[in-house]
Amino acid sequence: MDSEHVAPARPYGPAAADLTGVRVAHRAILADIERLAGLLAALAAAAEPAGPARAGAIAGYVHRFNDAVRGHHREDRTLWPVVLDAVPDAAEAAAGLAGFVADHEALDAVQADCDAAAARFAAEPGRHAGPLAGLLAVQRDLLAAHIEAEERHVLPVIARRVPGAAYAAAQARVRRADRSADPAWCRAWLLSHATEDETRRLLAAAGARPSAVEPELREYAAEASAVFAG
Repeated sequence: MDSEHVAPARPYGPAAADLTGVRVAHRAILADIERLAGLLAALAAAAEPAGPARAGAIAGYVHRFNDAVRGHHREDRTLWPVVLDAVPDAAEAAAGLAGFVADHEALDAVQADCDAAAARFAAEPGRHAGPLAGLLAVQRDLLAAHIEAEERHVLPVIARRVPGAAYAAAQARVRRADRSADPAWCRAWLLSHATEDETRRLLAAAGARPSAVEPELREYAAEASAVFAG
């Protein structure tokens, strides 16, 4: 799909799709894969391996991060039919989206390898820091390329062509079908990368109160500090 070849948009005004969630998710994914890859590269180069407790915490974080990314991929698949309904040439758009499906398949394979490597790292940090660092670097590069293409080619189409009500309904379907291993962690992880205004928007869309997620945010912050601050 090429946003430059989509027919002129019909103005939806205030009913346009709210892309806050996907933009925050992209920011969170890129920020975390960057710091995970950097952390493991530093640990692989260190004279002393990570201790067992920290290695276990890092491995657990890698697993939960990968679950969050897989959830984002499932969201893509739910939203794409909405995009196809909104564009004038569905066949051309479907051909463009096929490339994103291939990206997801490649990322799924690398993530599976990362999860296995993280488990080995937890058991033997000194021996497996290097292999895990290498896999996270590969995953970082794949995610960066995929998200850059999505931001360039798909999100502008949604912003210009997809009615806000249709987009919101698709997001609601995603939330109802959430199969994340730890949805509370995923929610806190996402909100930790959001601005105050974005947080208000995301909580309002989910029908959640700020007080309800405060314990989750504190728990996530403590975990992230243990993983990245050491």
